[in-house]
Amino acid sequence: MDTGYPEGTATLVSLADGTTSLYLESGGGMIGGGAHDIVANATKALVLDAEKYYERLTQTTSFPLPAVDNVRFFILTYSGVYTTEAPEADMGEERHHLAPLFFKCHDVITSLRELELIG
Repeated sequence: MDTGYPEGTATLVSLADGTTSLYLESGGGMIGGGAHDIVANATKALVLDAEKYYERLTQTTSFPLPAVDNVRFFILTYSGVYTTEAPEADMGEERHHLAPLFFKCHDVITSLRELELIG
């Protein structure tokens, strides 16, 4: 999940094996979060949930960053990469069909914060 902010983009990478990284366009972030069970478990739950949604997204071969105040999902599957972009407010206020996935992403970010791996 990429989230566009005025100061840059934040990218959460979550893989099926629990690998978890958070990259900030400003140069910050963290890698290796999946080495911690709480993070790996949240990531695995996110990836399982993503399977419910990818067919409703558009298949793509390009990877643009989201606009400021928007969220862009990229879901990697054996049949390709699927994407969509929507306003972050629509996700947070549950006005978008991917809101549950958005909240699963934030569960992963929360687990990183609980370990004080990110500020």
